[in-house]
Amino acid sequence: MGYGTDGVTFNVLRGANKRRQQEWPGNEHADTAFRAIELAGEAGEVAEAVKKFLRAERGIKGSTATKEDIALEMGDMLVSLDLLAESLGINLGEAVRRKFNATSEKYGMRTYIGSDGDWHLHPETISA
Repeated sequence: MGYGTDGVTFNVLRGANKRRQQEWPGNEHADTAFRAIELAGEAGEVAEAVKKFLRAERGIKGSTATKEDIALEMGDMLVSLDLLAESLGINLGEAVRRKFNATSEKYGMRTYIGSDGDWHLHPETISA
């Protein structure tokens, strides 16, 4: 797998996050509310970077951003999302799998994520 993720899994991210938080000064004060606000701020930074990217693409005067700027902000957002999930005791991979599959089922889509962590097509719905 890896499809644009370079093989980084939620498990690797969670482990790295937990270890780094042991080094982070003041982390003992970062409760669930803090983590939720942190995530909202990071999502805003992604949106701001996209706005600046579109500004550059459309020739609108003002500060601009690149795809790399957006990618870095997306990385920050995913790190923050995992920190919030960890704070709440949520298995992020399982949450993504369940939500993805629920949406596929709701809209009659064939693609689902299996318990093996890979995507599949429901055999009974594959047309010949």
